[in-house]
Amino acid sequence: MSDITTLIKESKKKKSELIATTVRIPKELQSVIEEIAEYLSLSKQEVMLKLIEEGVKIAEQAISEEEPTVSNFHVLNTNKRYDLEAHKEMMDLGIAAAFYDPCKLNIDKIKKDDVVFLYANGIGIVAYGKGSGETLKKAYYDEENECHYQELIDFVRLEKPISAAEIKKILDRNVVFLRVMSSMPDGQKILDAITE
Repeated sequence: MSDITTLIKESKKKKSELIATTVRIPKELQSVIEEIAEYLSLSKQEVMLKLIEEGVKIAEQAISEEEPTVSNFHVLNTNKRYDLEAHKEMMDLGIAAAFYDPCKLNIDKIKKDDVVFLYANGIGIVAYGKGSGETLKKAYYDEENECHYQELIDFVRLEKPISAAEIKKILDRNVVFLRVMSSMPDGQKILDAITE
């Protein structure tokens, strides 16, 4: 129980804009959440938010392990939701980066001249460039080699991001943006839309 306590207390330090949403849950689950909240002397909202955040991380990891990357086009999530500094670094330095196993290994799959679209949660595709083909490693939060990254050649920041809805319209298909990195076999359509 101390792990969840630490996670919840750490999440309280990070301030981000909250939006209201409604979800119906079984009575049994509601009882468990109330018990955890009472045990930890926290609000139900704080407990539910942290449980949802942890569930999303698990889902993202499971999805990223599910699909092999075998395309010349990739969409890389900049991790903006969890680490704004990582997102800023990718944008400022023109790099594609991922953190911790197994997510960081996605960067190793980027071949020279593969096009990588950087996708920011809630915004859309915000930049793109070509992979250098050379994966570099560095520390992430003082943990050695937990960041794998590649410099993006011909890096371009988009003046007007391409939203998730626009991407789905351009590709005429549903696109899942939860994965750390996804192949995009029809990525040329996105590149054409950007450069036209």
